Amino acid sequence: MKADYDELSPLGQEQARMLGEHFAARGSRFDAVFSGPARRHRDTTARAGEGMTAGGKPWPAPVVLSALDEHDAFSLVKAAAAQLAEDSEVAEGHRSLLAATAPDERSRSFQRLFEAVMHRWMQGAFEPEGVESWPVFRERVLSGLDAIIASGARRPVAFSSVGPVAVLLQRALGTDDAASFRTAWRLRNTGLTQFAFDRRGRFTLDGFNALPHLPEPERWTFR
Repeated sequence: MKADYDELSPLGQEQARMLGEHFAARGSRFDAVFSGPARRHRDTTARAGEGMTAGGKPWPAPVVLSALDEHDAFSLVKAAAAQLAEDSEVAEGHRSLLAATAPDERSRSFQRLFEAVMHRWMQGAFEPEGVESWPVFRERVLSGLDAIIASGARRPVAFSSVGPVAVLLQRALGTDDAASFRTAWRLRNTGLTQFAFDRRGRFTLDGFNALPHLPEPERWTFR
């Protein structure tokens, strides 16, 4: 992981630009663009827009929706070190993370620890002060979905993170909390997930984690 998780790496910038180029080459046209408020969300949106406009296609001015922000993963993990110290799985996860030296090893160790903490958060067994609970987070993201639908856009595109996509997957598929996140954790950076919806409340998955803009596997990344 990068030292500043909210900053796009050069590869991340390239992935986003190539996504926009793919949209342009395919003749995609969006009547609204939405972005989460994090810097990585806004920068990904901007880079994709550059690729789109370079291909001669319009790119509406992005609308930043705070509802599309990610949950506070790092505060959850930090709080777990103190509040879940007696939890053997979480404690072992912390030890493994501290012992990891190689970047790939650290990333894997963090993911294992994060999943353990997240399960307890989603179950309501771990709700540290100052961090959104799982029900509050879910309702926030769904309010963002409602805002996108209410905008009247027929072909919107939105840039966000794994957590909000997990909420949308749950809405579309009716999966439980854990299954929704297990699926969403497979999302690669700039992976395309598509949903079909209408104003009558129908909302379904139409495509998941596609990478047509990144034909070379060496450009596929998770974090």
